[in-house]
Amino acid sequence: MKKKLLICIPILLIIIFTVCILVAKTSLIVGEEGLIKKARKEIKNLAEVETIEMTIAGKSTIDNNRHMFWIITGNEYQMHRYYPLEVIEVESGKYKFVHLHNVSTPRGQDIFFEYFGRGYSFIINNPKCKDIVINETVIPVTSIPFVYYCPFAPNDYYFLDENGNRLN
Repeated sequence: MKKKLLICIPILLIIIFTVCILVAKTSLIVGEEGLIKKARKEIKNLAEVETIEMTIAGKSTIDNNRHMFWIITGNEYQMHRYYPLEVIEVESGKYKFVHLHNVSTPRGQDIFFEYFGRGYSFIINNPKCKDIVINETVIPVTSIPFVYYCPFAPNDYYFLDENGNRLN
């Protein structure tokens, strides 16, 4: 009886270890398609989540492997919603899910930010916005959508149009 028990315990441990490895590998998110699929699964406040168009606008990175991907829903004929998806990159193009931030903080039409790490991740999807001013530093908005990470929580920030006027 003791021999059978001594043989069964290591075999059982090997089976449990193998199952754990398989579960861990299958729960990895692979590539942009996987990120969008994970976002669809995690978004709870959008009725048409399974069918609406989704794109990745960009990402912010901290600690070399922790990313916040900005997911935008809708197309040019629909209202856009913004979902920051936080992941850890475990190997090139493969991610472990951390958190979907369902409520991003608005700073005017199609301008949002989310607290990430010790700073703010901004997304600008407003073609009128030409610059972000953080404290006294001007960051040009070079394309739309535009994602920018500020590694600290700024005391003052605002957004400017092409004439230098603040956007609300």
